[in-house]
Amino acid sequence: MSLSRKLKIYERPIAKLQLQKTELKSRLTYDQTDAERLQQELASTEREIQALQYAIEQGEDRHEQIDVSVLEKQLQATLQEKTALEQAVIRKQFELEDLEGQSEDVAGHMEQARRQNEEWIRLQAKAESNRDRLADKLNKLMLALTDEFKMSFEEASNQANELENLAQSEQVLKDLEKAIKALGPVNIDAIEQYDEVKTRFDFLSSQREDVLAAKNLLLETINDMNDEVKERFKSTFEAIRESFRITFKQMFGGGSADLTLTDGDLLSAGVEISVQPPGKKIQSLNLMSGGEKALSALALLFSIIRVKTIPFVILDEVEAALDEANVKRFGDYLNRFDKESQFIVVTHRKGTMAAADSIYGVTMQESGVSKIVSVKLKDIEGMDNGN
Repeated sequence: MSLSRKLKIYERPIAKLQLQKTELKSRLTYDQTDAERLQQELASTEREIQALQYAIEQGEDRHEQIDVSVLEKQLQATLQEKTALEQAVIRKQFELEDLEGQSEDVAGHMEQARRQNEEWIRLQAKAESNRDRLADKLNKLMLALTDEFKMSFEEASNQANELENLAQSEQVLKDLEKAIKALGPVNIDAIEQYDEVKTRFDFLSSQREDVLAAKNLLLETINDMNDEVKERFKSTFEAIRESFRITFKQMFGGGSADLTLTDGDLLSAGVEISVQPPGKKIQSLNLMSGGEKALSALALLFSIIRVKTIPFVILDEVEAALDEANVKRFGDYLNRFDKESQFIVVTHRKGTMAAADSIYGVTMQESGVSKIVSVKLKDIEGMDNGN
């Protein structure tokens, strides 16, 4: 029960006691007035009695003038009236004493009620003070809740959970506060900076995804190209290998040659050239003479040209290390590619010049003046055949 309701409950009997006290005071005043009146009447009666007694005494001496019997009757009546007045006074005194007792009881009850009322007023004042203090504390807590945690009271109430262990929860809260303080001062611009960094991060992430997608596409393309290169290299290598075997026999007039891979990986493997000129054992190019090396290299070059036709080829003194017989073979072999490839050969060897269709030379008939001279051998051969 609240203090205000208790105060209201005690205020009703106090008001009733005050009303009784007022009524008792009124009755006491009335009785006191009535008692005083009776006292006055009693005093008046006593004076009358005394006057009658004096008259009777005087009448005994003067029989002839006063009728004593009449005076005695008046005295008797007056004495009865006095007795009645004395009884009335006694009754009034009893009533006064009773009223005074009731008044004292009422006064005691009123004093007790007053002290109780004062006690309840003091408790009410204390309760109101506590209420104001708690309300102020609650306002501070709500303000702290809004400032520190950015939450309203309703939101906090919805998220609040019942605590099983208050001491443990307070310790956890202290630990969290220490951890928050350890983080250092709060950066007010953190949200804007976060938005900027997040925007930058999202942009870079999208760029990264694009780069990774491009990388994966390139890797897939490279793998496809590697597979295609391996397939084409293998088929081309086998074709050149077979062409090299034939070309070597044609240019050396016999013997054998072969190409082998040094590693199982077609993309990183090297090519080993094994040759066996006519009348010799299979040996490496490093053990052959300069002419044999040059002729073997030319055989490999021509075998590549046979597999992959090249429309235009420039050779610069590639037959310089050959003897005259092999130079003749070299020139004759060039003529096999007349319809497929065109060769420009820089040479000083007569055998090579004899196999050419046209010859271009540089001469210096006058000092410091160069002159280009061209000769088409096919035209000369046609003139000789006509003569």
